[in-house]
Parts: sequence; structure tokens; C-alpha cells
Amino acid sequence: MHRSSTFVLAAILLLGMTLVVGRPFATAQDSGDDLPPAVGSWNVESDPGDAEYSPRLITLAADGTALFVSGRQTVGVGAWSSTSDATVAASFAVTTDGPSYILIRAQLEVAADGESFTGTYTIEAIFDPAGGGTSGEIGPGTLTGARFAAEAPGTPIASFEEFFPSPDGSPEATPAS
Repeated sequence: MHRSSTFVLAAILLLGMTLVVGRPFATAQDSGDDLPPAVGSWNVESDPGDAEYSPRLITLAADGTALFVSGRQTVGVGAWSSTSDATVAASFAVTTDGPSYILIRAQLEVAADGESFTGTYTIEAIFDPAGGGTSGEIGPGTLTGARFAAEAPGTPIASFEEFFPSPDGSPEATPAS
């Protein structure tokens, strides 16, 4: 049941971002557009890494908006811009349970083939968004990313009903005595 919820949540996030941006996300394969090579969606690994928060996924949209999603329901929104033909700077704000938030800053370099990137990042805890109070930047850590490719469905090994069976009905209540 948890997997189906995750798939539905991911689909809703992608649809929501498409509606917020006002058009579908552009990809590096779009013809006719001279888009920066970083535009697209990426599967990201970091060092130091934490398997509990994997996978880490980012989308860099053509309009400069950025989305970060990580395990444990961690979501960040932000912005990015090109710093050269092959490099970008990106910043993501990740909310926490309190009034504070985490600011992630990254510098990425996209490989010549456009299918991967390497980079560095820092994090900073903003304890009091209204009046300052931060941890200062912590890091740097390293990042690697691999581009997500568009793929048509293959041959299924099971139906959704087989893979996500409906729970059996609730047991009948026993009368209290």
C-alpha cells in the first residue's frame, strides 16, 4: 500500500509543478530550443551520503525554478542559473518542523554528453528566518547526477491488482459482553 501512495504522490507532484510553471518541463532533447544542458530531471548521489534519504532527485526547469525531492518526504524548492556553458549554481530551501529551514547551495558541472554532472554543495541552517541566526555554511560535500531518460512502458510482469492487492475486508466485530 505504501508503494502505491508513493507513485500517486510522485504523479501529483509532477502534475502540480507543471501547472505551477505553466507549461511542461523542458528537456535537453527539445528541438528548436537552445536550452542549457542542465535543464531536466536528475537522480543525484551525494557524499557524505545517507541511504535513509535516498534517492535524491532534482528537476531544473527551463524558467530557472528548481525542485529537490529526497527520501523521508524531504522537499525543497528553489532557483538555478547558468554560470557558464556547462555549469550552474542552484539553491534549494528545505522546510523543517519548526520556523527554521535548511538552505542547500550547489555548483554543478554538466558533462559534455549532457547525461551526467558532478558538483559540490553546502548546507546552512537558518534558525530565525525573520532576524538572522544561522549555522553558517557547512561543507562542502560532493554531488554526482545522472539524467533521467524518457522511456515508453515495457512488457509488464504483473498487473497493478496483482502487485498492489486490495486489503481483505475488516473482520466482523465481536459483540461486547
